[in-house]
Amino acid sequence: MKKILLVFVLTFWGQISFAQGCQTFSCPEPYDLTSGLSRFASGATGQNFLAEKIAENVIKNSIKKNITSGDIDVKLDSFSTRDLKAGRFKSFELTAKNTDIEGVYLSYFNAKTLCDFNYIANDGNNKYFVKENIPMSFKAEMTEEDLNNTMSSPDYKRLINDFNTIGGICNLFRITSTSVKLLNGKMYYIVKYSLPFMRQSKKIVISSDINVENGRIVLDNPVYQGNHSTADIDAFSNLLNYINPLDFSAKILENKDAKFSVKNVKISDGKIFVDGIITVLKDEE
Repeated sequence: MKKILLVFVLTFWGQISFAQGCQTFSCPEPYDLTSGLSRFASGATGQNFLAEKIAENVIKNSIKKNITSGDIDVKLDSFSTRDLKAGRFKSFELTAKNTDIEGVYLSYFNAKTLCDFNYIANDGNNKYFVKENIPMSFKAEMTEEDLNNTMSSPDYKRLINDFNTIGGICNLFRITSTSVKLLNGKMYYIVKYSLPFMRQSKKIVISSDINVENGRIVLDNPVYQGNHSTADIDAFSNLLNYINPLDFSAKILENKDAKFSVKNVKISDGKIFVDGIITVLKDEE
């Protein structure tokens, strides 16, 4: 996830030149701030307001250069102009709509910092250090179309190809296409697959609940629609969460420098709603 935060948060510092589970966190007390008089003067003269607006504009432009598509809005609240230049700020909030982030499609995404003091320092050589953990709450919404677009992305197709090439249940069948529908609070997973010596592909439809286990979204309580053999059911029960597009999306958005933990997930009105905590981890100095 830090690579996304590098787009959403970190990239602009240079350009303006100026878990377990991650369910609990502690916020640091502010330090290294400019004097109270300096902060007052920065606010009273309007310098801080202007600096915030410049930074917000640069952040939006940076994000748009690093994502395929989407409408972006950011809000930044700083202590003073000098503190902002040094990478110390009160809060940051990002709202994105209809975005394509590395092949993950989201109708809505919002992330905002949870501490009143955040610190990302620049060593002067274009290297950035997260001085303190930065916990952020996030909310996301995905439509049926978003999920199907994600499943059409090159990385997801590569996941299916890897399964067909490496696993493939001993090459007894190959997945030829996947899609989903959201209906009545459930996800319907539609998988077409081919069998050796058969001209026509077969289709299996699995309805499933979605739940959270250990901060991850899992497909739960699968029910197979129609008549299928025991072999079909056994194979796809083991396969289902391996090709789970929701877990795939989370893995794309996460890496070793951040913790990504889902708290709640639900299907309502033809959308999937997700919320949780992202914690960008401090760098070791």
